[in-house]
Amino acid sequence: MPRPSKASLEEMPELDASRAKMLRRSPRLGRTLKLPLRGMREAAGKTQAEVGAALASDQAEMSKLERRDDMMLSTLRRYAEAIGARCEVVFVFDKTGHRIVLGEPE
Repeated sequence: MPRPSKASLEEMPELDASRAKMLRRSPRLGRTLKLPLRGMREAAGKTQAEVGAALASDQAEMSKLERRDDMMLSTLRRYAEAIGARCEVVFVFDKTGHRIVLGEPE
């Protein structure tokens, strides 16, 4: 299957993918673009200081956060909001290919 083209990535106005190092692209056009937190922040045109200010933190803390292996989902959601995005957790069932988005707690 073909990789996403530059044109298909340009259809994502909220991200400038040319500004971020991609980890990989999914094989299906228009599907998944895999970026680390830093890459998403850069593609959104935000600095660590700007994101830190939105989270009532500082640039140094954002640098640490972007390098973490593990973090609370609430932190990840706040980070996403700070870069103008929304965080969704998706369960993918390999046997069937079903993708189910985890809803907010009631």
